[in-house]
Amino acid sequence: MTAPSSENVQQTRRPRHSRGSGSTGGSPFRGDIEGLRAIAVLLVLVYHAGVAEVSGGFVGVDVFFVVSGFVITNQLVREVESTGRLSLWGFYGRRAKRLLPAAGLVLVTTSVVAWLMASRVQWQTIGGDIAAAAAYVVNWGFAARSVDYLAEDVQPSPVLHFWSLAVEEQFYLLWPVLILGLLALARLPWRRRTAAGDDEVSPGPVQGRLALGLLVVLVLPSFLFSVLYTQQAPSEAFFITPTRLWELGLGALVALGAGVFESWGRFVAGLVAWLGLGVLLSSAFLVDATTAWPGYAALAPVLGTAAVIAGGFRARRWGPAGLLGLRPFVWVGGLSYSLYLWHWPLLRFWEWEFGTPSVWQGLVIVAASFLPAWLAYTFVETPVRHAPALSARPRYALSVGANCSLAALLAGVLLVLGALGGTSGGGQSTGAGWSTDGSAATAPGGQAEEPSGADDPGSAGDPQEPGTTGPPLPGEEQPGDEPFFDRLTPDPLEATADVPGLYASGCQIRQDDDSSEPCDFGDLDSDVVVAVVGDSKAAQWIPALERIGEEQGWLIRTYTKQTCAFADVLQLTPQGEPYTTCRDWGRDVLERLTGEERPTVVLASGVRSEALPTDDATTESTQALVDGYVRYWSALREEGVGVIALSDTPSPDGDVGPVYECVDEHRDDPGACSWPYDPSPGTEALQEAVNQVEGAQFVDMGPWVCPGGTCVGDYRNVMTYRQGSHITATFAEVLAEPLAAYLAPLVETFAADPPGDEGRGEGPAG
Repeated sequence: MTAPSSENVQQTRRPRHSRGSGSTGGSPFRGDIEGLRAIAVLLVLVYHAGVAEVSGGFVGVDVFFVVSGFVITNQLVREVESTGRLSLWGFYGRRAKRLLPAAGLVLVTTSVVAWLMASRVQWQTIGGDIAAAAAYVVNWGFAARSVDYLAEDVQPSPVLHFWSLAVEEQFYLLWPVLILGLLALARLPWRRRTAAGDDEVSPGPVQGRLALGLLVVLVLPSFLFSVLYTQQAPSEAFFITPTRLWELGLGALVALGAGVFESWGRFVAGLVAWLGLGVLLSSAFLVDATTAWPGYAALAPVLGTAAVIAGGFRARRWGPAGLLGLRPFVWVGGLSYSLYLWHWPLLRFWEWEFGTPSVWQGLVIVAASFLPAWLAYTFVETPVRHAPALSARPRYALSVGANCSLAALLAGVLLVLGALGGTSGGGQSTGAGWSTDGSAATAPGGQAEEPSGADDPGSAGDPQEPGTTGPPLPGEEQPGDEPFFDRLTPDPLEATADVPGLYASGCQIRQDDDSSEPCDFGDLDSDVVVAVVGDSKAAQWIPALERIGEEQGWLIRTYTKQTCAFADVLQLTPQGEPYTTCRDWGRDVLERLTGEERPTVVLASGVRSEALPTDDATTESTQALVDGYVRYWSALREEGVGVIALSDTPSPDGDVGPVYECVDEHRDDPGACSWPYDPSPGTEALQEAVNQVEGAQFVDMGPWVCPGGTCVGDYRNVMTYRQGSHITATFAEVLAEPLAAYLAPLVETFAADPPGDEGRGEGPAG
């Protein structure tokens, strides 16, 4: 979101030649501009309060962008008309004193409140966001986070709304320089000699050529990029600057086309403005969070806003300008920047202390934001903006604004340092293993467990067979229970970074990527190939599988994609859209697994529990996903490829929340971060599919992840969970020994019946 500065088209003396020339320099105060700001900020406030009926309240962002482009360009053109030159120092100084002190105050306040109220594990993320917001580049960070599956536990940032301020500030840096460049490129005259021998500014041709240059250089390229990139990566497209520049540029075009709009008849201008207002307000109710944005869908509020502004040049009586210019609208519009700055942090402060607010609580909170907004506007924004010393010395104004941003930057850095200072780092290995006395593996109830589908448990040491030697089940009071590390590892404050190395290697295929290229780990020279397929819940086991591969002499080949189950069925993205790249990826992977890259065994896992029964269905079902698993796995079995399904790791109880936060808050009482084991829906779908595919095997690691039927956040000095229901890389590697005890005999049996015509269709038991 953004709230443009409250400068408006000020009342000035109009040059004699300006009528119809495109001049905006003498336009009177535009109450409808303030009214548009009021509508925009109120839409955003109500939307953020959680009012479902205003499902597209975020269009207020687009309104603000158009208004900002119009107002800023109007100011620049007025300066060119009146002086024949453009002062970059003056422009940047005005922006700095208008925007930066108020923003810096909010950022410093947010940093202090986060220190007092937010969970310590959030400090590093929040502090980084505050520092990036102070530097006005935070939108790029949010864009990266929006597609980062490893950021699933990250709560909404208290400075999330600064993304649009960052876009606007980047436009402010670009736009005056672009104007100068276009003027220099076109060699346009800034002044002309009249017949009487006097100098006269010649703005008409300047503005016309500027408008054409702006259209060609900025608006059209940005719009086309926005449409294409929104279709390809909607989450990133929402935040990044190139997809938004056309909205600001369109507002600039309205300012440059003032002469054309002033020539309209009043009735026509009024009709255009009313239609624009109707389109703008309708879009706030017709679009929602599932609409790919901005893209072509943003044309509705953007063109609607532009139409209101354009019509307002003439239709003061017949258009909506009279309504938008009413005193309440003008007052709220003037306060819109402060309202925008303060309402979102207040919502997050409430959430930290009391949880997600209800709709009525949200409305009360955003209404309460009027108080700090008014105080900041009265005692910070207005005095700084109108300070004579700052107005006379643009560089001084720029320095004051920069210092306010530096103070906010420092506040964010201190918050990050506070988080880093609270970590104890990883502990040293104690050399402990799962078994030191050769005791038998037992289930929580005292009976040995046998994974479903295991007709032949395999050799001695298999934990599935009573009386054989194998690692003890975690939680049993026996010599194998000593800590794996001398202190908690990883530290809870570093748990989210304890991820498999395949992420850094780019081996986890992103949601918007159609690649299916695999990555290899383990024994790279081995002929025994274990292909790991699925989503991030399959990828989480790579630290264990890499170690097992090196010890057993297996090549571990990964085919993993974000939130994508390896199943012949259409799934939905987390945004609720058809996940077509997932289905394409699955088909490519199946072709690889049944072709030249045919492995010995496919090890599949995933968190999914539902999919769409048909392409035109709107409701997902578990049976559809199971059927999709069965089709792919049956195709693999027909080619003689072994299939092993690995259980999904259970999700933490809602009261525990992010496990690493709970463990950090209860370092002296780790038992507070535990919950009863309950197989996940993803596990149930995998197991049901195994039951329908001849020869397929199922390995249940649930009793090992949650020893004794209880899931814990701290097991034998190992931090068990990171984001969501993912286990840490450290815990996965610790579980390598029991996982190997399950997998080794199964892979050995499949390897003894290698892929080939004579072995197709037979299970590992032969």
